[in-house]
Amino acid sequence: MVKPINFITFLICLLMPISAYARCAVCYTNGLSGASIAVIVIVLSAIFLFVSNIFLQKFLERYK
Repeated sequence: MVKPINFITFLICLLMPISAYARCAVCYTNGLSGASIAVIVIVLSAIFLFVSNIFLQKFLERYK
């Protein structure tokens, strides 16, 4: 049986970013500034929350 501390240590090592992959968002997007990336993230998260709210309301009304 796996000890919990070994499993937690494994997850930490697995999820820890490696320096080659831990780059900023501006480095991945060619030419976009930080402000434009922030606007894109805000708009996409608002759309995602709006759509998920609609589906959650339908789900709750069905099982009410």
